[in-house]
Amino acid sequence: MKKGYYIHFEGRSSIGISKKIDMQTASLSKYFDMGEVEVRTIKRSLLQRILGLFPTASIKRDYKSALAKLDSPDFLYVRRAVADRAYVHFWKQVKEKYPSCRLIIEVFTYPYDKDDFARWDAWPFYFKELLYRGKLKKYVDAFVTYSEDAEIFGVPTIRTINGIQLETISTAKGTYQENKITMMAVAYMQSHHGYERIIEGLYRYCQKTDNKYTVELLLIGDGPEKPFYQSLVQKYHLENYVRFYPTMSGDALDEMYDISDIALASFGTYKKGVYTRLSALKTREYLAKGMPIITGCEIDVLDSRYEFVRNFPNNADPVDIDEVIAFYDNIKQKETDKHTVINTIRQFAQSHVSMDSAMKPIIDYIGVSQP
Repeated sequence: MKKGYYIHFEGRSSIGISKKIDMQTASLSKYFDMGEVEVRTIKRSLLQRILGLFPTASIKRDYKSALAKLDSPDFLYVRRAVADRAYVHFWKQVKEKYPSCRLIIEVFTYPYDKDDFARWDAWPFYFKELLYRGKLKKYVDAFVTYSEDAEIFGVPTIRTINGIQLETISTAKGTYQENKITMMAVAYMQSHHGYERIIEGLYRYCQKTDNKYTVELLLIGDGPEKPFYQSLVQKYHLENYVRFYPTMSGDALDEMYDISDIALASFGTYKKGVYTRLSALKTREYLAKGMPIITGCEIDVLDSRYEFVRNFPNNADPVDIDEVIAFYDNIKQKETDKHTVINTIRQFAQSHVSMDSAMKPIIDYIGVSQP
């Protein structure tokens, strides 16, 4: 059995990333002897942090300990981090010590410059990237991408989709509500989520007097954009229609799914100049739960023939809530039992977005040893 390591750069500090590491490792472990190595950032003084902002300076990470934990690997599966001189040198050391080891780096967003370096305080890291990422082709065997790119930085790609470990996610248990539709979004609220489009659309809808449904919105999660959404709700006096919740997991989050009818994907990727199809992990969770989805960006595994998704334009226009209602009414008319809808969507998830199906191109690339 081939031996591999999953390498990440303090990925366990994020609940979402930590969950993905677990799912990917579990899938790889079905075929390979897997270990995990975390590359930690070393504490620095204020002066060291300032000096470290120069383009040729490196983020102070404990590469020595990470290298010592590797024991004759056949491959390394790496979650990408900012490239700098020490980062490139680390992969050089790995290749010198283990020449036959395949180095596979997952680029979870591509292109990622606008996503990672849009803020002014991220610019120093952007200049490091520009200087050093081109050197990675000397050592990297393949980049894993969710885009359609056949090559990244001169390195061939393994193209795949974001997957999810369905056996860890239960389906929703709700029933149709009488004259009411509940929309929900679960996210670490950031600008690319664009939920102001939903709030503004809901405001326009509530101005009318002949509405068939009461429509409410549940925004679940924290994040830098949450205060903006809260201010819009106050501005439009939508407190009776929009409810905010902190980050949730487990039974508490399951209950939110049970009382909801429609899940929201991202509506603001246009802000980052991203018009490619969405491969976000959260869309997989929605499908696993059995939720119909509305989105402002096309989802990679859902095309126009898929009846449980409604695509809105990838722009700043408020979302027309009447169109959301028409979408949901069409689902209800075709299937009067909501549980059947939930199970149909779940079956689709099993065949299209399971972690095993997502990791198959990577497993095929590494090659399973014959017994």
